[in-house]
Amino acid sequence: MNMIFFIIGVLIVLLIIIVVIFLLINDKKTQSSANHDIKTNSLIKLSDLKFPLKIEEIKGYSLFQASKIIVDSYNAMEYLKKSPNSLDKIEWHTWQFSILLKFLKENKEFKLPYDKSLFHNVILNFSKEDINKELQKIFTRYINNVDITKNRDDLSKNIIWSGMDVSIILYMILTKNS
Repeated sequence: MNMIFFIIGVLIVLLIIIVVIFLLINDKKTQSSANHDIKTNSLIKLSDLKFPLKIEEIKGYSLFQASKIIVDSYNAMEYLKKSPNSLDKIEWHTWQFSILLKFLKENKEFKLPYDKSLFHNVILNFSKEDINKELQKIFTRYINNVDITKNRDDLSKNIIWSGMDVSIILYMILTKNS
């Protein structure tokens, strides 16, 4: 009889330990992915996005210069000459992407020296509604997958953005004040 109570007691303790471990693991996942207090099932505005501290500190002309370097890289990849499927390839990291998002969000005084000829026809043929849907997907993915507490090195290893994602953000930057 004592043996049965002992076994039941051990099983209860093991069950409690497993539940506590599960809750701790789940809490860590929630903290690292939820970089904002935004419900991802609602419409997300650009103004709601937050960025890693070092990117938040970049202002004015420095932000313009950093964005211009990224656009030059985009241009060098010649998406315009590639097949539409090439836009789906994941090859951009979160540090670069965060800089472009911040530029889109905050820049009001500098204009990048490019025009729509930079983009593949797939992008140019999107309707305004298509662009807005793509932006919502991008913002949701940013919120769910970017840990803004990480540093530049870690975010540079986080390669989750496609040429399509970058194209949409650049298109919005270049057409923002047009």
